[in-house]
Amino acid sequence: MPQSNVIAEQVHKIVESGALGRSRSYVRLLEYLVQCSERGVRPKEVEIAADVFDKGSEFDPNQDSFVRVYVHNLRQKLENYYASHSADGEVRLSIPRGEYRLTVVEADESAGKGAFRVTPPIWVAAIIALLVVNLVVVLGLRFGSPAQDGQQEVARTALWAELLSDDLPLLVVVGDYFIFAELDEFGMVTRLVREFDVNSSDDLDSLFVSDPDLLANYMDLDLTYLPQGSATALTELLRVVYAADKDVRITTMTEMRVADIRSQHILYVGYISALGTLMDFVFASSGLAVGASFDELLNLRTGQSYTSGAAIPGESNYEDYGLVSSFPGPDGNQFLIVAGTRDSGLMHAAQAITSLEDIGELEDVMAAAADGSATAPAFEALYEVTGFDRINLDATLVYKAQLDYRPIWGVEVDEIR
Repeated sequence: MPQSNVIAEQVHKIVESGALGRSRSYVRLLEYLVQCSERGVRPKEVEIAADVFDKGSEFDPNQDSFVRVYVHNLRQKLENYYASHSADGEVRLSIPRGEYRLTVVEADESAGKGAFRVTPPIWVAAIIALLVVNLVVVLGLRFGSPAQDGQQEVARTALWAELLSDDLPLLVVVGDYFIFAELDEFGMVTRLVREFDVNSSDDLDSLFVSDPDLLANYMDLDLTYLPQGSATALTELLRVVYAADKDVRITTMTEMRVADIRSQHILYVGYISALGTLMDFVFASSGLAVGASFDELLNLRTGQSYTSGAAIPGESNYEDYGLVSSFPGPDGNQFLIVAGTRDSGLMHAAQAITSLEDIGELEDVMAAAADGSATAPAFEALYEVTGFDRINLDATLVYKAQLDYRPIWGVEVDEIR
């Protein structure tokens, strides 16, 4: 096979693997460097800025380092890709340190130098192992024992039927958190970091672009973490989901695309703080608002505050809160949000909407809009949960209300349905 075809095949595999993240900028940069390599050209920094990033003559590499940052990040992404795809072809693509060109090296040669291996601490492997266990549980639910009659009955209720009784696929979105590594002066991983303003690899790349000095302090390990309560709640909900003959796909919030909100039903399960892209939609017409922290919700009509005590040190019993919200989407689809301030609230919210008795408590608010103009559920409910060591001991329904979902999407009802 001609070398150009081999390189094209490598680029295709790298892009399809998702190793370059969601941003098209890295794809364009890689393809540009491939073209330059094929022509035997070594591009200058200003040429990359103009040809790849559409920068004009005002670009000054002495004042703006974003090209250097992007090339550095692309080099790291290629190294990480080959570290996990050691048998992927006879050649590997590489960007030499301090250069703006792409080279093609034999796989045996690069492996011998050990240039592509990044070994995180053992506790990183432990986190990955826990995520694998969660995945095994989910797969066991899907392909294990048949659904019980009670789960099938729950699936036929008005709350669930809108998601499970038609041909539209269901996307289950699990609220996870993006984490990255902090490095010491020797480039070794010292700890994992969670920042609410950095929710994806792209966000971290943007941080590097704005402050290139951070490249020496942080590294993207392509890791997210899932709270224990989210895995437990997901297990509870999937028992009902798989009781129906439905096309189901499971993803995480960090992998969810904005386009997903139109093409399928959405079932979210996770912390309120992990709602990410869905946050604005959930609270757009809500009678509740997120307070000073994600552990607090405010009743906009009464001013009452609902604050979780799960994070208070030394507290044995505490109050936590679980939120259930359901409303029609922008294109005939339905949203069902199962969230909590912490584990106890989230787990109870999941249990409540898988219980016929608890679903019965919501029948009076399970109308599509305040004017009753449609039939799909449009409501929200808040549970106050007494928790102990991530266990939900008791719960009370403290708030429920219909939702006029039209302000969420900014259109009239008949334009949606």
